[in-house]
Amino acid sequence: GAVASFLSESRHTQTTTREYPEEKDISCEPPRIGVFVCRCGANIARVVKVNDLVDYAAGLPNVVCSEEQVFACSDTGQQAIMERIGEENLNRVLVAACTPRTHEPVFRKACATAGLNPYLLEMANIREHCSWVHSRQKEDATQKAKDIMCMSVARAAALRTLHEKVVPINKQALVIGGGVAGLSSAWMLARHHEVTLFERNDYIGGHSHT
Repeated sequence: GAVASFLSESRHTQTTTREYPEEKDISCEPPRIGVFVCRCGANIARVVKVNDLVDYAAGLPNVVCSEEQVFACSDTGQQAIMERIGEENLNRVLVAACTPRTHEPVFRKACATAGLNPYLLEMANIREHCSWVHSRQKEDATQKAKDIMCMSVARAAALRTLHEKVVPINKQALVIGGGVAGLSSAWMLARHHEVTLFERNDYIGGHSHT
């Protein structure tokens, strides 16, 4: 825990705020969704028929751009997404790829770099939910991917611009118990907070007290 706290502080002090272009106002625009289907090398493409999925997505409501990518999360893939946002005047982006937990921040940054609010991004997980769990049922995996795509496009059309807020933090902490764990927690918290330590005994150290 102590080591992690030092690493966290180091990363925080080295982080610089990235400047993004002015965000375009889409409040009066109808949805214009760009769909990007990732082959993920062979992780998706060896099971799911990516070409069929691209063609299927192109016929869904509000989709104006549908294409496949080898690795959507690569620099080349991100650049292609940013270019399409400008060329096709996209105001929603749907990436059909792997788990959002892995790459959602990457695609949000790509949207922001192209002047699109990062929360106008939707992701469809067709790797873990389709190709990986239905690797022996290719037709079923492809159909399931289409169903997920259909739902994701509908959700993307309903997305609205969101903005993060910075709120003040009360930098005070209360630690109950002056044992080894309590003292360690209080010591780490005291690097950034005003700490109050409560101990019911007239000594601290818990079981380590002699």
